[in-house]
Amino acid sequence: MGIEIADEREDGHYAAYLDGRRVGFATWVKVKDTVILPHAEVHPSMRGQGIGSLLARRAFDDARAERHLVLPRCPFMRRWADLHPDYRDIVRTPRPGEMVALDNAAHAVRTMESLQDMSHRRPASGERPQAPAPAPAPSSSPSSSPSSSSSSSSSPSSSPARS
Repeated sequence: MGIEIADEREDGHYAAYLDGRRVGFATWVKVKDTVILPHAEVHPSMRGQGIGSLLARRAFDDARAERHLVLPRCPFMRRWADLHPDYRDIVRTPRPGEMVALDNAAHAVRTMESLQDMSHRRPASGERPQAPAPAPAPSSSPSSSPSSSSSSSSSPSSSPARS
C-alpha cells in the first residue's frame, strides 16, 4: 500500500493519499509556539491500516523539527501521543482558562475547511451553479493554445469518518 502524507498546512492540514485519492487528514493549527491538533479523520474503508498513525507521526515530527510544542486535542492524537513516549518532550497540556479559546480556534479551522470543500463541489440538482470564471484574454500567438490545468479533487466521494 503506497500511502503518501502530503504537507498541506497552507490549507490547515496534512492529508493522506492512496493512489491520488484522499483517504484521511489531520488538522493543524499553529498558535505562537504551539501546534494544536484538533481533528483527524480516516475514511472508514481505510481504518486499521495505520494511516492515522502516519498522519500523527508526520505532524509531530514537523512540529519537533520546527521547535514547536504540540497540543493534541483530537482523541486519536492524544492516544497516539500517549502510546509514543519518545514525543513527550514536545507534548503539552492546556493551560487553565485556555480551553475555550483553543476550541474556538479549532472550530474556526473546521468551518474554513467546510467552506473550501463547498467551493470545490458541483452544485446539486436544484442548486444554482456558481458563475463561471472569466475567459482568459486571447493569446497573441496563433499557435499557442491554452494549457488545460486540472483542479480536480482527490478526495473520496464520501467524506471520511473520524479515526
